[in-house]
Amino acid sequence: MRQWLTPLPMHPCTAERHVMNSATGGLTRRNALTGGLGLIAGALLAACSEPDATEAGATSEIVLGASLELTGVGSTLGKLQEQALKVGAEEINSIGVPFGEGRLYIRVVVKDNGGNPATAAQQAKDLIEQDKVSALIGGVTVETARTMIAVAEERKVPLLCLNSGDDMIVPLPQRKFVYQLGPNASDIAALMGRELRKLGLQKVAVLASTDGHGDAGVRALPRALLTVGRELVTTVRLPKTGRAFGDAARSIAEAEPDAVIVWAQAPLSAAAVAAVRAAGFTGRFILDPGAGADETLSGPNGKAMEGAYIVHPVVLAGAPTMATTPSGRAARAFVYRYIQQYGSFSGFAPYAADALTLLATAARRAVSTDPQRLRGRLEGGPIEGIAGAYAFQPISHGGLEPDALIPFIVRQGAWVRLS
Repeated sequence: MRQWLTPLPMHPCTAERHVMNSATGGLTRRNALTGGLGLIAGALLAACSEPDATEAGATSEIVLGASLELTGVGSTLGKLQEQALKVGAEEINSIGVPFGEGRLYIRVVVKDNGGNPATAAQQAKDLIEQDKVSALIGGVTVETARTMIAVAEERKVPLLCLNSGDDMIVPLPQRKFVYQLGPNASDIAALMGRELRKLGLQKVAVLASTDGHGDAGVRALPRALLTVGRELVTTVRLPKTGRAFGDAARSIAEAEPDAVIVWAQAPLSAAAVAAVRAAGFTGRFILDPGAGADETLSGPNGKAMEGAYIVHPVVLAGAPTMATTPSGRAARAFVYRYIQQYGSFSGFAPYAADALTLLATAARRAVSTDPQRLRGRLEGGPIEGIAGAYAFQPISHGGLEPDALIPFIVRQGAWVRLS
């Protein structure tokens, strides 16, 4: 178990002037945010103009619990989330969040669920009952998140899921405390369809992982392809981890598609692309955001990725070059700090840091760390994050806003933005 609480600064103005977790774009909806980092940034600057701001009230702490796949299934992405939590907590605690007459700081308790759903459920219970957390973060895989959902709903504690499973937040009457941060599968599939139409590729094969993540893609893609007049020639599921992909790859190649959509999380994504290439396929590949990890390009199958497309939030491109808004500057500060600590930046990383932004904003709005009051304030207006904007509402609990998604292509071992 790991806990992070950065030492509290003597005064906000003596600390680094970083406000954590904002987006890179200037979208109209985001410019009109009613909550989130734009308002937090303004409040922090105001505090710096008042010498006695921190003396006016006592400091407070909010304890958040995270159950992540640091080992086992999902560990490639789980480790990125752990790193993002550390950087995000340091960013927010360098100044703190305005909280009534005082300031609020974050403590994050992190546990490794090993990719085991039963372990994730028990950890969620322990975090709530023993560590007294105000909210839960976790579920890089759909399978671990599902078990955490039952715990969160029963105990009425907000759970911010880090995956793109399409059943995380439905049916809504049974998911009142669950919020999804990963982009919705339907939004990803829709952008894939538009790219296929733009490229003039007619026949499409789908190769998806045999898990909840792959299920989401398999369900979303037929409608998206039909909408743009593309033909789905076959859908093949990858064997479970540890088994060769040769048979699945040959089934894809034999269907003779123009393009192959690979819907799987890293490191399976690149391994699947390599296997299909080895089976003789020479057409286009399009991957979902689950492939957006460093290992996809730098791992043993990185060379096979050359020329492949990925649909991903714009943050995959790294720090924004033009950061003229508080949110843009915060995004750049987060990316730079992440690179400074870990050597490189991964596009999948920001989701956990965005969870901290969302919960810190909810606590500021509510002037409370009570779980049920946090839940209500998460729906108090759009909130900007590193990956993009989140606009939770009573009738919708996820995920990332679709305008954050753009296509990239792999060129010379790097993600290159296409739009």
